[in-house]
Amino acid sequence: MLNIPKSLSVSQAAALCKVGRTTVGYWVRSKKVFANREGRNYRIPVEDLLHFLKSSGQPIPPELVNGHAGRPIFKTFQSCWTFWGGNGSGHVCEQCTAFRRQIEDCFRARDSGQSGCPQTCRECRYYHETFLARFQFIHQISVPAAVFRDLSIWGGNPAWAALCDLPEESLIGIGIEKIIHPQSLPAVISTLKRMSLEEKAGGATGPIFINARQRGKRAVDAWVIPLLEPEGALLLLAMPPGADAGAVAG
Repeated sequence: MLNIPKSLSVSQAAALCKVGRTTVGYWVRSKKVFANREGRNYRIPVEDLLHFLKSSGQPIPPELVNGHAGRPIFKTFQSCWTFWGGNGSGHVCEQCTAFRRQIEDCFRARDSGQSGCPQTCRECRYYHETFLARFQFIHQISVPAAVFRDLSIWGGNPAWAALCDLPEESLIGIGIEKIIHPQSLPAVISTLKRMSLEEKAGGATGPIFINARQRGKRAVDAWVIPLLEPEGALLLLAMPPGADAGAVAG
């Protein structure tokens, strides 16, 4: 089996896919396949090539299957301004807080009122392909479930939105301090610190209170579980008292 690098030149990708260099060049220029520019040449991440081939129904070269069999294939991360740059999408990136401050999870900049996006995150193709695709599984969980990183929610399922009395769209980018009641924030932060220091697989924060806009604070048992993808993100479950988080998340 060939040792395939993490990225390929246009010529390498063309040879593996048994197509011409001009075809691969078109994939890159039309943004069907993401590529990093290195001087006058392009390097195509293997993950992005695999994602394109699979989503477009094209055969996947057996050499590329090695190491990727049996697991989901996602596009590699790229910033929103790279994703939208120069394609007439209506995004005004140079005036956007995310671009100016180089905020990778750009939806966190929404609250500033200085976003250059013409649509909501829920309608955004970049958000769906780069972020939501990686934790779409939370919509298969029956109890309230949300994903967060760096104390910002990346998204939640309808059950979590109902728990907080918020539209699902408004969860994207909201600070965790806005959904965890101030009385319970010390317990949550203590759990996160313990996990980071002891490298635990996850654990319960115990009984905490969630802010519910219409009904005041609501008591739940909270569980925090690290995710492999997206890297550094955490799954937050709000369980009925005495429930087994492993049975629900597994």
